[in-house]
Amino acid sequence: MGSLQLEDFAAGWIGGAASVIVGHPLDTVKTRLQAGVGYGNTLSCIRMEAASDPFPLAVSPPLFLQLKSLQ
Repeated sequence: MGSLQLEDFAAGWIGGAASVIVGHPLDTVKTRLQAGVGYGNTLSCIRMEAASDPFPLAVSPPLFLQLKSLQ
């Protein structure tokens, strides 16, 4: 039973991290497009954001908060 709980915990953590890695950048792009900052389309928004941010599209804050919660 203990091994199953560890597997469930690991699967949940990996799923949560994958959700943040995929979902947060897309939400950032959606928010920037909705704000009407002057991006021509989705692809131009992704290109400009990726060029201005060394870590892809502001994934770092929520990902590091999730990692810090494990300590």
